[in-house]
Amino acid sequence: MASRWLALAVALLPAVAAAHVKWFVNYDLTSPPRPVLAVVSSSYFVLFSILAVPLIFGASLLESYLAKRTSQRDQRTEALVDGVSLHFPLLLRIGVMAFFSAVFVYGCLYDWMILTPELRTHSRWVCWIQLGVAVFALSPRTSALSGLGIVFLYADGIAEYGVFHMLDYPIFLGIAAYLIIHSLWGGKREELARNTIRICTAVTLLWASIEKFAFPEWSFLLMTERPGIALGFEPEFYMVAAGFVEYCAAFLLITGNLAARVAAAILLALFISAIVPFGVIDAIGHLVIIVVLVLLIFTDNSVARRFDWQGSNAIRATVHTALFFGSLLLFVVAYYGGYYLDYGVKGVLGQM
Repeated sequence: MASRWLALAVALLPAVAAAHVKWFVNYDLTSPPRPVLAVVSSSYFVLFSILAVPLIFGASLLESYLAKRTSQRDQRTEALVDGVSLHFPLLLRIGVMAFFSAVFVYGCLYDWMILTPELRTHSRWVCWIQLGVAVFALSPRTSALSGLGIVFLYADGIAEYGVFHMLDYPIFLGIAAYLIIHSLWGGKREELARNTIRICTAVTLLWASIEKFAFPEWSFLLMTERPGIALGFEPEFYMVAAGFVEYCAAFLLITGNLAARVAAAILLALFISAIVPFGVIDAIGHLVIIVVLVLLIFTDNSVARRFDWQGSNAIRATVHTALFFGSLLLFVVAYYGGYYLDYGVKGVLGQM
């Protein structure tokens, strides 16, 4: 089954697949990515594109089959999901409070940062904004201020590092939107708030997977320093495989229902596994996405209804597979186009 294939792939892709490489190596965004044609025509990229066809097609078929079957066990599971889902706002606010408290303590006492470890800053006031975000997240009445604070910090990141760099982290905008929407309208617009945070989380991961294709050399440096993390796989193979596993899971996070929960669980396992070899920096940096993924496991995906297609299960699976490759093309174009806008045409064409 498709979910088992993803689980097997996860077993072969440990910490470096989930570690945010910019946090642990000296990266240089002014040095261009690999040429886009070289990326999409490489033998490993073609291989994993072929392997993705039965994965996405099978996941869609399996989900259509399971959607037509109900059982007492399913009802108990749904009751558990509904119970946890009711506490989504509270659990997210606790996660936001924990994350920004950790960023305040670590980032301001040891290594000043804006939102994530590589976003260094010398502005002392950033620390107090982050503390304010943590404090205001305690109450639903004031959590809108937390959301506005996150938006302000994101804007400061853009001012210091540019739009392209901050496209690594739209999850923060999703969290900010959720806090603002829920604080102002409560449960009246809960679906909008959850859909926003789900989409922003998925886009964050989709974007990160393209980075693995475009800048694998950053991860090669990490593998050189820690040779055991690749489990003996050839680095080129490993990075393309890691990119496709992350992209497939993130795609299902948006388009699936049961598959979205499985994908969230797989991604959660990847991020947690990265904490052991990479330590406190990784734990703090990924805390907020870990909290969001836990919540998405216990949340129905209403976004998936936008991707329903009338017809047989096979037709639906075919459409989903086509959407997968259409989105992959879109994100490759967006990534290289974004790089072009920030760093010039040399970044798109690369060294020919």
